[in-house]
Amino acid sequence: MTFTKAILAAALPLAFATTAMADEIMVTPQPAGNSVTVASVTIANDGWLVIHEIRNGKPVVPASIGHVAIKAGTTENVTVSLTKDVVAGTKVLTMLHVDKGTGNVYEFPGADHPVKQDGKPVVKPMAIN
Repeated sequence: MTFTKAILAAALPLAFATTAMADEIMVTPQPAGNSVTVASVTIANDGWLVIHEIRNGKPVVPASIGHVAIKAGTTENVTVSLTKDVVAGTKVLTMLHVDKGTGNVYEFPGADHPVKQDGKPVVKPMAIN
């Protein structure tokens, strides 16, 4: 292997390691009940996956009906226990929040504000069947 190829081979993993991770939520319709499972969550830093009710087409915030801590990276099949049952024919809003206050304590309103991408909160509506 030439010197140039060796340098390129060593640098290639670093180039990918520093690529920014896009915060994202992937959902599938969920059955009615007292929990929901989110297909996939990608978050750049440790934070929270929060579930908000949707009433009259608008999210009910700052109140939430469930939340779970999420580690940085991609996590699949994230189950969130809810404080109330969700019923068929409705939707909930999944939202990412930072964990900036006391570690592992959900504080919103407060330090654990929504994660934003391009100035907008990272959210995804989820249908309840």
